[in-house]
Amino acid sequence: MDKIRLIHVGLGRWGFDWARDILPGHPAIAAVAYVDRDAAALRRAQAELGVSPDACFADLAGAMRSIACDAVVICLPTALHAPVTEQALAAGKHVVVEKPFTATLQEAEDLVRLAEAERRVLMVSQNYRFFPAPVMAAEYVRKGRFGKLTQVKIDFRRNAAVDGHGYPGLPHPLLVDMAVHHHDLMRMIVGEEPLELSCRTWNPLGSPFTGDACGVIVLTFASGVAISYRGSWLDQGPQTSWAGEWQMDFEQGSVLWTSRSGGPSWRARERLKTTRPNGKIEAQALPPMKLHGRKGVLAAFATAIRTGREPPDFPSGRSNLKTLAIIEATLRSSAAAGASMRIADVVASKALG
Repeated sequence: MDKIRLIHVGLGRWGFDWARDILPGHPAIAAVAYVDRDAAALRRAQAELGVSPDACFADLAGAMRSIACDAVVICLPTALHAPVTEQALAAGKHVVVEKPFTATLQEAEDLVRLAEAERRVLMVSQNYRFFPAPVMAAEYVRKGRFGKLTQVKIDFRRNAAVDGHGYPGLPHPLLVDMAVHHHDLMRMIVGEEPLELSCRTWNPLGSPFTGDACGVIVLTFASGVAISYRGSWLDQGPQTSWAGEWQMDFEQGSVLWTSRSGGPSWRARERLKTTRPNGKIEAQALPPMKLHGRKGVLAAFATAIRTGREPPDFPSGRSNLKTLAIIEATLRSSAAAGASMRIADVVASKALG
């Protein structure tokens, strides 16, 4: 079967990582052109990745005119996601765009309507969905192996000052850039949408961040499930994997898991354990996953294009509107000193941004 022909847009730090580590050799996707307005970034792709100069372009329009393609992947700053995604969809291309989807919910809704009008696949790269531990955790909820889910605790701890993964200039480094992954996993695993939340954030003394690097959030669901979330970019304690550490309490037991450690030995650190009340903790064998993370994203993207059907837990643009609504609610709650925010009210107000 022929591969999906893809134009790659954005060769910054994360975009270059896509071009170097994700696209080469993918069984379903073939990169046919690269776009970046920075000539130095294109020269780097040529020198380090062996990209032909004929496949390098300063703008997407020029690439689409010159190179036959089916789809576009967008790895640009969030503020550019909406205009470039619109350009690609209007040209009849399928699109996978990095998270966060867009800067505002209104922009995202406009793109979803355009994609549906053009009958194109629009996917958000919520790559944490494509790892074995969260997939298995979701199965415990869906199959009721320990009865009903009652509450969840999530801890995310990183020290950006030490590990160099921080973005000091971002206005909301935790709530927007990082917690988007955790909110999206909540939705996938719990299997329903939160109704209401309360959020408090702060920036520790001596922080290199401009915006608040730490926060706590409590989210409630119609089923009665409550999630407590603690996140920090400046934590001196043991560092978690990128998906955080999850404790999911059920009527008859608990599921403890962590995911997305990064690096070639990621699978050895991917884990899910279970325990019955007052019982011993037992490690569970994780399901096999041929393509994980962003490679899994692209595999699901190709399946949706070829079949016209979304695979299970597919992070479509339409689905991701609900993840963006959670982000907006956390921002509003934080700005209001932790005031409770109903997600439906946030969506209805449209005063987003």
